[in-house]
Amino acid sequence: MRENDEQSRALLAAIVDSSEDAIITKNLDGIITSWNQGAEGIFGYTPQEAIGQPVTMLIPPDRMEEEPVILERIKRGERIKHYQTVRRAKNGALLNISLTVSPLINSEGRIIGASKIARDISHEVNTQERVRQSEEQFRVTLSSIGDAVIATDRNGRITFMNSVAETLTGWDTPQAIGIPLDNAFKIVNEFTRQPAENPVNKVIQEGKVVGLANHTILISKDGTERPIDDSGAPIRGSAADLRGVVLVFRDVTERREAEVAALRLAAIVQNSDDAIISKNLDGIITSWNEGAQRIFGYSANEIIGKSIKTLVPPELQEQEDEILGRLRRGERVFHFETIRVAKEGRHIPISLTISPIKDPSGHIIGASKIARDITERKQAEKALAEAKEKLQSYANELELQVRERTRSLEKTITELESFSYSLSHDMRAPLRAIESFSEIVLKDYGETIGAPGVDLLKRTITAAHRMDKLILDLLTLTRLSQAPINLEPIDLEKLIDGIIQGRLEFQPPQAEIKIQKPLFRVTGNEVSLTQCLTNLLDNAVKFVPTGTVPHVRIHSEPNGDGVRLWIEDNGIGINANEKKQLFQMFQRIHSDTYPGTGIGLAIVRKAVERMGGEAGVESEPGKGSQFWLQLQRDGA
Repeated sequence: MRENDEQSRALLAAIVDSSEDAIITKNLDGIITSWNQGAEGIFGYTPQEAIGQPVTMLIPPDRMEEEPVILERIKRGERIKHYQTVRRAKNGALLNISLTVSPLINSEGRIIGASKIARDISHEVNTQERVRQSEEQFRVTLSSIGDAVIATDRNGRITFMNSVAETLTGWDTPQAIGIPLDNAFKIVNEFTRQPAENPVNKVIQEGKVVGLANHTILISKDGTERPIDDSGAPIRGSAADLRGVVLVFRDVTERREAEVAALRLAAIVQNSDDAIISKNLDGIITSWNEGAQRIFGYSANEIIGKSIKTLVPPELQEQEDEILGRLRRGERVFHFETIRVAKEGRHIPISLTISPIKDPSGHIIGASKIARDITERKQAEKALAEAKEKLQSYANELELQVRERTRSLEKTITELESFSYSLSHDMRAPLRAIESFSEIVLKDYGETIGAPGVDLLKRTITAAHRMDKLILDLLTLTRLSQAPINLEPIDLEKLIDGIIQGRLEFQPPQAEIKIQKPLFRVTGNEVSLTQCLTNLLDNAVKFVPTGTVPHVRIHSEPNGDGVRLWIEDNGIGINANEKKQLFQMFQRIHSDTYPGTGIGLAIVRKAVERMGGEAGVESEPGKGSQFWLQLQRDGA
């Protein structure tokens, strides 16, 4: 009995291993536990590469949500049959796959995994898609051509109509499919009103292309009549057997109206405000409209038969010869501006458009000219040019004034910055004396002056210390504005590590600052960037709710040609109105709760701008803040 079982298992193993389908097993964690030759042939992974790996290695990113659903169904004991999806081979190719997934049950009846049979159906799917595309292309082609198209079967029943055919017949395709062509395609003779022979019947009888007789009228479903012409052709199968007929027809109303349109066009030419003139290739005028008479003063009787050079000033006679030469070569002349002479000798600025006239065989026999009097436009252009010249003169004067005032303002700003720096620097000495003397009095005479005096001295020391911090920040801001700044490659990871190690308040347990490495290298000034990052980290650990441990995350990302460095915190956040003024001088949002000078973020903005970058923030109240610095990327 054992021998038979072993033989059966060996036979099953041989069947699995030799199958062309991929037969795979996995445990309930989605880890591959077996992998046959068919799987290797389809996906490209050997058993050694696949077994022990998550089955998600075969799943494209956009289909990852399928695997948890499949595992959940397997855990419920369900089978999944012929599930079509897409999987990814070792070489990255996407394969169309048909899956059958079944639970694996051990001897105790527990589900311990799943077996999958995956069949590569890419060829079938691609074949179906090509057929579908071919059919769709054929249908779109017939639907989009300008002529109406109706197809019938061999019995003359409608199988297809394009939108033009729907419009001309008045029948919608769903209504027309399957009905005899005669019901939807009613045609009569224009003069006798007798029914015309159905071209489809004639094609079916003769098996060749046929056309409608002249003067055929199509009567649509709503009774609208249109003159048409058409042709019908047989549709044959691969064995040359007649499968049906395709009927192509068109509305020829426009052709019938061509003569009326020609008369209408002649009226338009005659009544145009522009001069419309024709001439032969010898330059002799052959037609002259009323617009030409109004502009040039000649009547048609006076000018027709004379040379076009009658209108050309002597100094421009050669220009007309050149135009005639271009017309003989079939060229057109668009919006050519020149001068012509009226009957009374007045010179008129003219815009000309000249086109060759061809006979029915395509030979050039003359030219048509459209001449527009542009006297008013030329006068307006002259006035505009004079105004522009005056405006440019004013603009030049204004630019000189602005340049001079800018130089004066820059000089004043430089003087003010120097004065501010000198004043701030000189103020520190007496301020330190106040702080030092107050500390000496507090130490030596604290017991003598009593509690009220001690309190006043402590307040004096605190105020002096706060004033000293304010002066230092002002000195820093002024120095950033004035001092030359050198840019060099900076290792952000090393710089930030140094800042954190140098300040106890940036280290546990006071704060948790996480650097998401690697950080991109940047180009900047190390001293200025250190000041920026120190100020931002100070704010990140300071502006948190009472009793909350500050958590700060630092990371970087490419942004355009540079690097964006993010400092994200779990603080109290900032509302939209406060964000607008956050980087300005002396802007303190929470001055009643959190200490500060209101200059720290102004220093950040000034420093990063001096390094050719930007600073910004994204924040909402109660959701923390994300400050960012846009810096130049190190090109090394």
